[in-house]
Amino acid sequence: MASAPTTKLGNGQLPQGFTSPFTRIPMEGTHDSLLACAATLTGKSMGDVRKMAITLGMRPNGAFFIDEVLFRKILFNVSNLAVSDYKDFTRIDALPDVCVLCVDFLPDETSHHIVFHHIKGTAQQPAFHYVIDSATWVDPAKQITCDFSHLNMKPAWYLEITQRSSPAGKSK
Repeated sequence: MASAPTTKLGNGQLPQGFTSPFTRIPMEGTHDSLLACAATLTGKSMGDVRKMAITLGMRPNGAFFIDEVLFRKILFNVSNLAVSDYKDFTRIDALPDVCVLCVDFLPDETSHHIVFHHIKGTAQQPAFHYVIDSATWVDPAKQITCDFSHLNMKPAWYLEITQRSSPAGKSK
């Protein structure tokens, strides 16, 4: 859990010299934030993630809905990542090191998903956390940021992301 004290960074910028292990993959539509989170977490293209989602049952055309079950199946098939069930968000410092946050919830509408990453502190750098937002409508300064002020996190949920002990279909 991300419970160690963290540093507040000015203007939401990541610490100088830090490079995220995740590359932000932008959404292609208005409701595919979970697909973009899967692409960001795995380093795959949106095309590759979308193909897998269609293989696993997502509609190839028209309206579609991606839930945590399909998200879990996508990650299982394209990576060695495991995904928890949704858990209630209580506070930033209680989040796991890597998760997908479900934010900007509106009843009877969809919500938005973003990648959260906590970096443990070292002797050279204090602990901090940041988010990667795949939305194309978000100000570029807020797409990868330590500033969460633009996010509606009441209510919010998260999916914890962990490494599986071995990749899909391979025994130890």
